[in-house]
Amino acid sequence: MRPFYLGALLLLGSRLALADPLAAQLRAAGLTPVSPPAAAADFDLPDTQGRRWRLAAQRGRVVFLNFWATWCPPCVHEMPTMEALYQALRQRPFVLLAVNMQEDRARVAAFMAEHRLHFPALLDAQGRVSDLYRVRGLPTTYLLDCGGHVVGHAVGPRPWGTPAVHALLATLLADPRCQP
Repeated sequence: MRPFYLGALLLLGSRLALADPLAAQLRAAGLTPVSPPAAAADFDLPDTQGRRWRLAAQRGRVVFLNFWATWCPPCVHEMPTMEALYQALRQRPFVLLAVNMQEDRARVAAFMAEHRLHFPALLDAQGRVSDLYRVRGLPTTYLLDCGGHVVGHAVGPRPWGTPAVHALLATLLADPRCQP
């Protein structure tokens, strides 16, 4: 009788994986799938250079949206893999936005320079965007598809350079809505 149940569970599990391959890829990459994908809340924040970034203007790109702080050791720990990801995909329809929670421009700019990080660091001085995204732990990352929908999220640091992460991003970048 046990082999029957085991076989049924395997069959059911494989059907679920086939039904939503993106969810399986998200889980393999260490993210929690958002099902169904939800429209991302728009915001407009400055970066450390004073340039304004509006999330809605990023439609047509895969968006890696990370909430962090300079005083957060797990955030600092994952930054090098985020930089490598940014460098690998910056010529593609991909943007990495690191939203700093409630620290001043000088501190964030110094941190980015000291750690040789080149992706945009946005300043959420009042914490409004962090509240909008219900950030309760750092780091928190959201992944948006080219249509502007949140497809997955993660709380806590992740190794963003894994083959599973690269395969997930390749799948998202293959979407015809992605524009160079």
